[in-house]
Amino acid sequence: MLGIVVLVFLALFVGTVLFVYPVLTGETRPITIRFRHHQGMAPLKPGSPVMLSGALQAGKVLDVRTRREPTRGPDGRKEDLLIIVDAEIEADLKLFEGCEITTSQPPVGGGGILVIRDVGAPPAAEVTGAIDGLPPLGLSAAIDTLAEEVLGPDGLLRKVDGMLDASVEGSLASKLGKSLDDVNAMTGTLRGQLDPGEQEALITKLHNIMENVNDATAALRDQLATGDEDNASLLAKVHLVLGELERGLTEVNAMLKENRPAVRQTIASVESAARQMDGELLAAFKAELNREDPSSLLGKVHTSLDQINASLDNVVTMTDTGRKLVVMNRPLVERTLENLKEASDQARALVLEIVLHPWRLWRPPADEIKKSDAFVAARHFAEAATKLDDAATRLETVVAASPPDGELLGSHDEIRAIQDSLRSAFERFETAEDYLWEQMK
Repeated sequence: MLGIVVLVFLALFVGTVLFVYPVLTGETRPITIRFRHHQGMAPLKPGSPVMLSGALQAGKVLDVRTRREPTRGPDGRKEDLLIIVDAEIEADLKLFEGCEITTSQPPVGGGGILVIRDVGAPPAAEVTGAIDGLPPLGLSAAIDTLAEEVLGPDGLLRKVDGMLDASVEGSLASKLGKSLDDVNAMTGTLRGQLDPGEQEALITKLHNIMENVNDATAALRDQLATGDEDNASLLAKVHLVLGELERGLTEVNAMLKENRPAVRQTIASVESAARQMDGELLAAFKAELNREDPSSLLGKVHTSLDQINASLDNVVTMTDTGRKLVVMNRPLVERTLENLKEASDQARALVLEIVLHPWRLWRPPADEIKKSDAFVAARHFAEAATKLDDAATRLETVVAASPPDGELLGSHDEIRAIQDSLRSAFERFETAEDYLWEQMK
């Protein structure tokens, strides 16, 4: 009985803990964190704590799993291995965009923990999906990073080894070897140049240069000597020039003393002129160059230029309007010119008809009528020839104005008008032929 009572109390205790613990811990919500495997992370397992700033427990880890996710890298499309950590945190702990979550591990012993370094802040939106984790923190992570930097494929030790390898082109040891070879070559060449037994040696050339310097200094010393009786030395000439300069300055000083009132008057006149120019001429000149004043010279020039620009704009507008008027009314102008030409041709034919047949003004005899029929046929032939000549002239003008290897210059209506003129000319030829044939019957 005692054992049964103990078991019952133990069961009641476990049930109480299971039902009361969620109430005591408060409501939680799930979150998901993604860690990239190449960045590393502290060892986590289900039940690992979730710490806020490493000091306050805010939840626990529920599951740790891996997942492959397609990514696009520099070498094309590939898959990246992700470590997915599912955890739960307090429901009232909100995470915003830009929050920082990482992993950490105690320096000695103990498992890893999930650390929320920064929860973010508004106005950033609240996180709803998976969160990208950061590389791990802590002493072990720093040791791993340092080991990677020192012992990795591109680490410091490998770089130092490459710099000290004389067989690698461009390494420090290779450059030092080349520099020492160059120094040896230079010292060997210098040793050959310092041989005093050769005339072309460097030391011989230095002796010759020093001898030339000695000769130049000796010549300069002779020129500076003052004991020459003919005053031909350089120092004597300098003394002579300075004496002439002293006498000239003495004369100038005497002239200034004698003409001091005139000089003062001249300076006063120059000062007065400068003051007048500064006070009157410059002001007037500045007023004339004032662009804002329409009555100034520069204002009038700007006004004139504006008027010229306006006139040029008007000319451009007029020419543009005239060109548009000619282009838009070109068919009407051409039709009017054709009508005038046709009217002049008909008036010319009428005058010729009256000159050749003055009896047209009254009733002619029968024989004259027969003769006039022949003249009518000839006139039809002449009119047809005139139409044909006009069409040929227009066609020659279009061909002459067109480029040699391009299409004909002119609109389709103009080409069609030339074709109509040719067709009308041939119709007149047929009419004249039919009329003449009827009269001959």
